[in-house]
Amino acid sequence: MKIYNAAIIGLGPSGLAVNKLIFNNINDEIIAFESSDIEKRNNYFGFWLTEWMKPFDELIEKKWTNWTISSTQKEIVHNDHNHPYCVISFKTWKDYCLDTKNKLEIKNEKVIRYFRFENYYKIVTEDNKEFFAKKIYDSRNKKEKNNELMQHFFGINIMTNKNVFNENKLTLMHFTQEENILHFIYVLPFTKNKALIESTVFSTHVLEQKWYRQKIYEYLMQKNIIDYSELSFETGVIPMFFAEEKHSKDPNIFNIGIRGGACKASTGYAFSFLIKQIQLLKNSNKNHVPVHSFIEKKMDNIFLNYLKNNNENGSSFLNLAKTISGYEFQQFMMGKSSILTKLKIIKSMPKLPFLKAVFY
Repeated sequence: MKIYNAAIIGLGPSGLAVNKLIFNNINDEIIAFESSDIEKRNNYFGFWLTEWMKPFDELIEKKWTNWTISSTQKEIVHNDHNHPYCVISFKTWKDYCLDTKNKLEIKNEKVIRYFRFENYYKIVTEDNKEFFAKKIYDSRNKKEKNNELMQHFFGINIMTNKNVFNENKLTLMHFTQEENILHFIYVLPFTKNKALIESTVFSTHVLEQKWYRQKIYEYLMQKNIIDYSELSFETGVIPMFFAEEKHSKDPNIFNIGIRGGACKASTGYAFSFLIKQIQLLKNSNKNHVPVHSFIEKKMDNIFLNYLKNNNENGSSFLNLAKTISGYEFQQFMMGKSSILTKLKIIKSMPKLPFLKAVFY
């Protein structure tokens, strides 16, 4: 009976990070379970550059020091030359994290359960196969809750026949007016003729793919972008509720990624936070490390209550962007804002609805 040093359940970005950052040793024998085909994934992870992400600078595929938040009526431009907005593709992250000294076995199996068995853990898969490991790193997400907010999106990587994009400025949020949902277009211009155009929605239910496609096509028509080819697609769903599982009393079971509380619930940003989480776990003797402060989580909860109970059309985001600087904005998005910035953000919100959100 083979006993592995650790089992990683789910080879998303957090599971991959565990393999690279914690078990990159020639003597480590690791088993990882991933039921999907990770070779087919190639979505992009966005984040503002922070100290903890600087070790991965060589993996960054594009940086922008200017970004916009806009609607059809107005546009706010932010910039921060010291903390640019960056993207890393899943493929780049995967290749980096699988380039290790350890002995890694990847099983295309779905884990059904695991439990303590003598001095280690028995892991049982859907096909009733059994594996054994000394530690468990579990990144499986909770199922979506009814009536809870989610960020869901569909994006198309396109290449145009002419140079139509400003490759030095990304569109972080371009809000469009929709009924009962908050919708915006997100644009990553990699070159003057190549970009990811993404339709993103905050709502309690995922829409049909054709809906997002239609919004992307409408945006391209508005920008008079007609001659282009579609290169690839990406899609996803991120919980905008506190999807963290209660951490285990067993010191050798680790909940990681969104399951471990890495996602910033009010924005859906997760990638850089889960990297921070794995870095903290590596240097800790505990199986759980908080990534977000109590105050940040409290503000997230109030903001999510506001979004759930008000028909927001993007105006609050525009007011927020107008009130604070690019530096303050990225500090807020990365969970590092000062008390003064927090007060500015609160002041920018609609007074009565925001006050009600405190008591929901």
